[in-house]
Amino acid sequence: MTPEASASRLRNHYNVTLSRSSLPEKPMLVRSSPPGRSLLGVTVVLSVSLVFASPALAEIRGTDLVGERQVVAAPDMQAVAPDMTTPAAVLATSDGQLLWAREPNAERAMASTTKIMTAIVVLEAVSDLAEMVTVPPEAARVGEADVGLNAGQKLSVRQLLEAMLVHSGNDAATTLAVHVGGSIQGFVDLMNEKALSLNLEHTNFTNPHGLDDPDHHTTAADLAIMAQYAMSKPTFREMVGKRTVDVPAGRTTQRFEASNLLLGAYDGATGVKTGWTNDAGYCLVASAKRGGIELFAVILGTKTENARFVQARRLLDWGFAHYGVREVASAETTTALVAVTDYLDLTVPAVVAETTSTPVFDVLGEVSTRASVADELRAPVARGQRLGTLSVEQGGRLIAQVPIVSAVDVPAPGGWERFKIGVTRLWRRVFGGQLRAQTVNVP
Repeated sequence: MTPEASASRLRNHYNVTLSRSSLPEKPMLVRSSPPGRSLLGVTVVLSVSLVFASPALAEIRGTDLVGERQVVAAPDMQAVAPDMTTPAAVLATSDGQLLWAREPNAERAMASTTKIMTAIVVLEAVSDLAEMVTVPPEAARVGEADVGLNAGQKLSVRQLLEAMLVHSGNDAATTLAVHVGGSIQGFVDLMNEKALSLNLEHTNFTNPHGLDDPDHHTTAADLAIMAQYAMSKPTFREMVGKRTVDVPAGRTTQRFEASNLLLGAYDGATGVKTGWTNDAGYCLVASAKRGGIELFAVILGTKTENARFVQARRLLDWGFAHYGVREVASAETTTALVAVTDYLDLTVPAVVAETTSTPVFDVLGEVSTRASVADELRAPVARGQRLGTLSVEQGGRLIAQVPIVSAVDVPAPGGWERFKIGVTRLWRRVFGGQLRAQTVNVP
């Protein structure tokens, strides 16, 4: 599935209309997992050690969604919903399937998660990342998070991108913006054009770094789409997976640590970007990959730096516990017996063309299969000949289709055998009896 198709799929998921009459005015608590130890803090000594709590009560809010279902209106979902306290968040798959969401379309300040779009625009505008760029005066004085760039200093586009994405340098973001867009406003126009092309309906940029501005905003849903698109670019994926970055400083270099503390501390963490401002609170777009499955968690507006990592890990853990690759059809299992009309009682065992596995979100219900095969066949039948289709469904939704084929070769009957079959059928028509086998599906 292309990045654009994934974005469209995810956008369709978020356009779920919530019934206002069913939304409680206050968060609802339902019984969940047993109490766990509370998180006392994060200790950084060369590496990061994160300990995460498992509260006794899961907080359910009116806008919470599991899949496309509103949690408050689905008691069965309340029992399995993740315990989350963040004001707005989203968990989605790399191909755009929504797993969980809270306030997915609420417009909020985005802080340095802005730099995801900054990187997208730069990577699509610059073909040679070794191209050298001079730091402009406005970049050196932008302030807040920076990597200590000085006006007139020269760095490559690659070095600036890494400084911006790994350590969140506002000076690096501004330098890239002026270089690519000719001016800050010129670059912002490119950012908004790209947002429009990705159908980010609630996103607007006024700068390349994410410092607070009333008109600079996005949503958890839009950030998920943005991150998925960015991670389809190998260079972006490589950079946001780095735990350190070396930035030239005169005749030496200065090493900066990644702001994303999940890297190296959470199993399978692959990226992508942190953020903080007064208006945005603490934010994190996090991704992780296990067993061929990559999930994206967007956390917006936590009150502390540590909380955003706690919430992201909790949401990712929940996602990996309920969403994974599962075998749904085995080539070793007969799905149907298909009658061959040239014979009196012969059926062909039908099997799927190959053992098939597909991602399954288990909270959506049991997985079932339905075989659709030809009612009858004429000999000869070749092994591997297409006989029909196996549909794999979950909760009334089609999740996979697999070709059904013949497991054996069946030759056409010879002349003497055809004569005997014809005589037997004539006898049975007169005195009763089966004229041919019946096609049956095998449970």
